[in-house]
Amino acid sequence: MKVRFIINPAAGPFRSRRAEKVTDAVRRRLGGVEGVFDIKVAGGKESAGSLSKEAVDKGYEVVFACGGDGTVNEVASPLVGRATALGVIPGGSGNGFAMSLGIPRDLDQAVGLVKEGRVREIDTGVICGRYFFSTAGCGFDAHLSRRYNEGAFSGKLRGLVPYFPIAMVEFFRYRAEPVVIRTGLATIKAAPFLLTAANTERYGGGAIIAPGAVPDDGLLDVCIISDAGALNAPSIAARLFSGRIDRFKGFERVRTDTVEISGRDSTVLHADGEPFEWTGDVSISVLPKSLKVLVPA
Repeated sequence: MKVRFIINPAAGPFRSRRAEKVTDAVRRRLGGVEGVFDIKVAGGKESAGSLSKEAVDKGYEVVFACGGDGTVNEVASPLVGRATALGVIPGGSGNGFAMSLGIPRDLDQAVGLVKEGRVREIDTGVICGRYFFSTAGCGFDAHLSRRYNEGAFSGKLRGLVPYFPIAMVEFFRYRAEPVVIRTGLATIKAAPFLLTAANTERYGGGAIIAPGAVPDDGLLDVCIISDAGALNAPSIAARLFSGRIDRFKGFERVRTDTVEISGRDSTVLHADGEPFEWTGDVSISVLPKSLKVLVPA
């Protein structure tokens, strides 16, 4: 067995001695297992994505992403359509992907999935040529992702502590823009506050945007929230974190395998919480059961 652990040393709020802790857990849980277990720390030219691709090319059976949803995205992208499975050691600010698939936060338990877990084949979303595994969007979530990454404090202090104050300020600054949303089932004209394509049900940090979303059904849950005025902010937040956003009167959902969004002026999108710039129409699709993931048995 050949397993690689790729550590993002900058992910999440608790970064101290992360590589040492992962090494100790590998020795404890896999010390009696025959195989190759190497641990790489991403940084500089050796990015998480390049280290993952190298492992695939060398025939590794499992590659672990040790970090948050952004690290998962970078490590998982080279694994799409390949035999190598993704493992996850949650260590980021949000960990929405791991939470959605029931991957344990405990370090020893996550490493132990090499022996005790099973492989689940899940779908991969594609937004404008980029893969995503949890959520992607072009509404307030994309705007907030960019503001969070630009924040003076978030570069030094990760996690939810700087996130909520930024979200509160940006909620009142953000202006929804009218778009046309075309799916295989409907054409929707709206000015959505949130416009999210969800492969799993969660954003990071415990917020649930697509209750009941199934990551291996060959479909994306396109979630639209309109009517997000100041008076509705507490209700939206409460329902996101209680898993009841589908009961909000301004919530609409379409399950589909393709989405086309036109008419937008904004240039920011996000894939798994990582913002990027894109001009013009937005194309979103799904690759069914294209990623193997280690999950609890």
